[in-house]
Amino acid sequence: MPMALRFARTAVLALAIAAAGCSSGGRGPIAAPPTMAPSGPAADDGTAAPTPAPSVSDELRTTRPSGAPSARAYGRWGRPVLYDDFGSDRLDPRKWQVYDAPNALSHPGSPAGVHVANGRLRLVGGLYDGKDQSAGVVSRLAQTYGRWEARIRADRGSGYSATAFLWPTRLGAPEFAEIDFAEIIDGTRRTGGLFIHHGADDRQLAKIARVDFTRWHTVAVDWLPQKLTFWVDGKAVWTYEGPYVPKQADMHLNLRNETADGFHRMADTPQRVTMEVDWIRVFRAPGINR
Repeated sequence: MPMALRFARTAVLALAIAAAGCSSGGRGPIAAPPTMAPSGPAADDGTAAPTPAPSVSDELRTTRPSGAPSARAYGRWGRPVLYDDFGSDRLDPRKWQVYDAPNALSHPGSPAGVHVANGRLRLVGGLYDGKDQSAGVVSRLAQTYGRWEARIRADRGSGYSATAFLWPTRLGAPEFAEIDFAEIIDGTRRTGGLFIHHGADDRQLAKIARVDFTRWHTVAVDWLPQKLTFWVDGKAVWTYEGPYVPKQADMHLNLRNETADGFHRMADTPQRVTMEVDWIRVFRAPGINR
C-alpha cells in the first residue's frame, strides 16, 4: 500500500474503532482487546490425525467454497485460537469489530456493507447514499507471531481493493509494521499484492501473486521471529528473512473491501462490489508464548 494511503488508513481506523466503542492508543487504530479463548466448533479429542497441510488441487480452484476446515489441531500449529466459518446468521461480536467510519475523508466505511449469510461473510463496498464506502471487520484477537488463514474471493470492480492484512494494536515506534497477505487492488482480480511494511518512512517489500481472485482461494501467512512465509492454496509463494520481519507488534486480522484516496471508480464499476470470506483460522506460533 502506498505510504499516503497507509497513514490515512491509520487515522481512519482509529476513528472507526472509537465509533465502535473501543479506545485507541498512540497512532495505532485499536486499543488492545481481550485475548480470546479458542473458539469455533468443538475440537477433536486429539486422537485423530492432524489436519494435513493444504495443497493445490482442482477442488481448491472451484468457483464454490470447498467447505470450512474443522477447528481441530493442524500439524505443528496445534489448535486454532480463532476460528470462524460464519455459520451463524450474524457476525459474532466476541470475535469481530465492524469497521464504522462512513464520514471519513479517506477510507470511508459503512457497517451497512457487512453481512453474514449462507456460511459466508460478505463485505459489500459500493455506493451508499451516493458515496463510495468500504466494508470490513477487525478481529478482537491480537497476537505476536503465528499463522493466519482466510479463504476468499472478490467481485470485479475498479476502485475497490479486497484485502486480508495484519495491523498492529499500536502503530508506532519502533516498527510501524503491517503485513498484507492479500491486497487485491487489480480491478479485474487477476492479481493480488503481498506487502511487508516497516518503519516510520514506510519501507516496503512486495510480491505479486498471479491468481484469479474472482474464484475461491486460500491465502495465508506464517509470521515467525525470523521469517515471513506467504501462501496461496497451500503453496509457499514468498518467503522473507530479513530486517523487516516485525518482532514487537501484536497484530489483528483485518478483512476489508476498501476504497480510499487514490482508488478510483470507473465507468464500468458496479454500484456494489462484494468480497466474500468462507472461513478464517488463526494459530499461535508453536513454542512461542506471546
